[in-house]
Amino acid sequence: MAVLGSFLLYTGFLIIISRRSDKKTIPIETFREGNRQLGAWTIFLMVTALWSSSLIVVEIDTAYRWGVAAIWYGISVGLMSLLVSILIPWFRRHHYVSNSDLLGQRFGGTVRRLSGIVIGITFPIFALSNALAAGALVHVLLHWPLWVTLFITTAALVTYIQFAGMMSLAKTQGINFAMVVTSLILAGIKLGQLVHHHGSFLDSPRPAFWHLFGIGHGTIWVWFGMNILNVFSAQAEIQTVAASKTRLAAQRAIWLSTGVLILITIFSVWLGIQARVLMGHSNQEGLMAFFRLVLQHSSPGFDVIFSVGVWALALTWCGPLLFSGAISVGGDVINRSHSVSTLRWALVIEAILMVLYTTMRPDNIAWWRVFGLTLRNAAVVGPTLAVILWDDLNPTAVTIAIIAGIGVGLGFNAWTDFSVTHFVWGINPMWSAATTSFIVLALSRLLTRRQYRSALGGMGLWLLFAILLIKTEHKIFSAGLTGLGLLMLGVSFMIFSWWRTRSSDPIDTTTHILGPERH
Repeated sequence: MAVLGSFLLYTGFLIIISRRSDKKTIPIETFREGNRQLGAWTIFLMVTALWSSSLIVVEIDTAYRWGVAAIWYGISVGLMSLLVSILIPWFRRHHYVSNSDLLGQRFGGTVRRLSGIVIGITFPIFALSNALAAGALVHVLLHWPLWVTLFITTAALVTYIQFAGMMSLAKTQGINFAMVVTSLILAGIKLGQLVHHHGSFLDSPRPAFWHLFGIGHGTIWVWFGMNILNVFSAQAEIQTVAASKTRLAAQRAIWLSTGVLILITIFSVWLGIQARVLMGHSNQEGLMAFFRLVLQHSSPGFDVIFSVGVWALALTWCGPLLFSGAISVGGDVINRSHSVSTLRWALVIEAILMVLYTTMRPDNIAWWRVFGLTLRNAAVVGPTLAVILWDDLNPTAVTIAIIAGIGVGLGFNAWTDFSVTHFVWGINPMWSAATTSFIVLALSRLLTRRQYRSALGGMGLWLLFAILLIKTEHKIFSAGLTGLGLLMLGVSFMIFSWWRTRSSDPIDTTTHILGPERH
């Protein structure tokens, strides 16, 4: 009961902090974007809290199973964040609110609503992982069913975010991050003591566990490919940095944040490794084993502080994602972008979706995440890249690209009965869906510019290389890399179409992306 009471007290504290940001009639710009007046320190705390909360969960679980090689996931996230910092001038120049709003500005209402629906459906999926981490902890302590914990988590988030939106997150993310770091330090002390006490009796894991590439080159490349795609669609982070006072403040915040994220990655990997060494050849999942080790024979005070830290971990990740999804749902799907009350109701919709998802395949969180990426990347990544490359792409072509990508993703999943391990041609539908979107966009660009030979030749070469890639998968690539190779072929075709039509484009792409902001 002490843990439950601490959850309630901590949530009440966050609500009080959030209400300090509230006004009876808060302007939509303040609720949605913080009035674009967030300072570098606030941006740093928000971005660091967002990504560290995801990294900690992934790194502990992956390091527990695979060892030192888990560090590459954190490095790939750091690279993604640095690449986002390069695009900050471009996003700010386009008055970024959300990806769906950005696409709607360029390609019209149909693309706006379609991409907004996909973002609204998928962001609660991405929020699941940390909410379930908190659920695992509560299950260890109180033996509550998962849906109860998820309900409490979403109720808390909706309660304190609805007061002032972005400003509520700005006020609370730093506090949540401090609690997360505190719980990490406590866990490190506890596991360090256990290893020191039992060191002579512990069995060392297999040699590959200590190898920097022990998880396999294919998995590492997939992590980097997945997170580089995120550069164009990490809506929650982009919304945060776009709300900064200046471009330089946002970039400095991200650079500093990336350094801190690497440190958190290293420490989280160490925690996962220590947990595995202590547990030996246990069949328990990484997070569950970690929680059991940290909480065994601990004092009530330790349990309370650590549990509040894990609770904060869930809030830190789920809050920005649900709020980000709500902006797309309220502003671009319901089409009431100037109504604070609509955004608040959209937040409730996102929260309900997250709880509903846990009733379907709750044991396959990794599949859920990949399924969400399949839909989101097909609907957002290619079209956003198209906005950067071309000013005048046909909106109908973008709509077709989104529908085709989603159709391929859903179709290939359905073909294998939504299997977790079996894929069409051995390629995860996440890659097939995004590649389809790229191919349709590139082909439509060439055809509308009457580059018929280039379109036919480029498409023929892409098909040839794609077939060779699939046929020779096991002879050339490590397991799992065929899909990434297929994606690179799609990106290459898109770059080829830009090169073939660049003479008619009156812009210099480098200046277009990195040029100064217009006021």
